[in-house]
Amino acid sequence: MTAKLNSEARRRIILDGYGNNEPLKDIAAKIGCSLASLKVTASKLGCTRTPKEAAEFRRGFHVPEHKRQDYYQLMIAGQYKARECALILGLITEQSSANK
Repeated sequence: MTAKLNSEARRRIILDGYGNNEPLKDIAAKIGCSLASLKVTASKLGCTRTPKEAAEFRRGFHVPEHKRQDYYQLMIAGQYKARECALILGLITEQSSANK
């Protein structure tokens, strides 16, 4: 994409990308800017992910509120990886883990 995007097209791509949970690197590549520039623009548009949403996006699964304490206990005291904790708590199956 060598042509410069107008500001409305840039906003639309950012909003759609955040809405579809696309990786930030992919969104930045679409509009031809740096990650830092993308984050600043997204912040101004008010569409940034909360720290909780960002963590779930990186992990690839959701930790329910009633299992959150057990999850963190396994992570910290048990020193398990996120995916291992999810398997132990039944948040994901062995099959879905193999797909990642």
